[in-house]
Amino acid sequence: MKMLPKKKFATLSDIAKVAGVSVSVAGAVVNGSRKGNSRASEATRQSILAAARDLGYKPLQAARQLRGSLTNTYGILVASAGDPLRSFLIEHLDMGAVSIGHHTVICNTKDEDGHGDRFLSEAESLKHRRVDGVFCAVLPWWPGDREALLELHPNTVFFEDPGIPGAAVVAPDRGQAVRLGLRHLFDRGRRSIGLLVQNKSSATGRARTEAFEDECRILGIPFRSDLIFDADQREIDCGHYDGATGTWSFPVEVAEAAVEHLVVKGKADAILAHNDFWASVCLRNLRARGLRVPDQVAVIGYLNHYLADWTDPPLSSISPGYLASAQAMIKTMRELIDGEGGDEVRSPIMIEPRFVQRAST
Repeated sequence: MKMLPKKKFATLSDIAKVAGVSVSVAGAVVNGSRKGNSRASEATRQSILAAARDLGYKPLQAARQLRGSLTNTYGILVASAGDPLRSFLIEHLDMGAVSIGHHTVICNTKDEDGHGDRFLSEAESLKHRRVDGVFCAVLPWWPGDREALLELHPNTVFFEDPGIPGAAVVAPDRGQAVRLGLRHLFDRGRRSIGLLVQNKSSATGRARTEAFEDECRILGIPFRSDLIFDADQREIDCGHYDGATGTWSFPVEVAEAAVEHLVVKGKADAILAHNDFWASVCLRNLRARGLRVPDQVAVIGYLNHYLADWTDPPLSSISPGYLASAQAMIKTMRELIDGEGGDEVRSPIMIEPRFVQRAST
């Protein structure tokens, strides 16, 4: 690729010279005219985008909008960008968009009082910004009219199934995550394994409990329904974030009740926890009871958050594959915008999880 001295304002002609293409092809790629993009191979397209980045090219957004072309901007809806359950996904979505010459507008749907009533107002603001599409990463239990979102933004890719037929969905395979954890524990001689879920009746809770029962059968472990702890049935507040103080309130009662039910009464020798945060509190409660991890009770979390390296002992966990999820969401978005893929684009994409072993097992 040729190199040109940087000017104060780079032009399409500059990009074309560096990339070795015509001005019309450079403009089609950089300014988002998808019909023109078909003339350039993927390698050529990446060369053009790299030249634009190196030269600091800034397309005139207003002019592009007036002629009805794409803005190369994606919206990201999330209850809170600081939520540890979503922060890695948001980071990967943003970095993935930038890597293909796009930008993101990240909108929090949770207001300062901790409610989720900004969902539609933020979706409407993204409409005014003329984003090309929206990634909806709002957790399922947060409010928000997903159908209204689709009406405003037909090019929407959901992380987690919104329950809308035909919606473009990318989701981690939570059932497979449970199976990975069970197999790992089984291979290490554990036979009384407890499952700790936040809400057994939710879609993700059902996926976990159904996989748990099925995998027990496959492994030849007697299935015991009493070794499933449903926090929702216990009417336990599962925690909330206080924006005013910047603190996360996580009730230790969840872990105390789970350990009491699964380990003390149920004699479980291992716990598959809802996520790494729940697992870390279980570790603390087990230690307070004088129970050694992993000698007496093994513990596995879910998320593979960086805190897993800092618990005592370091926590074995299952990574849901946020990088792979972001890549799949971006690929699906581009197919939606291009009008490619047909029904295939609308089929849910399940992301394979990965087990990460540390000292807690």
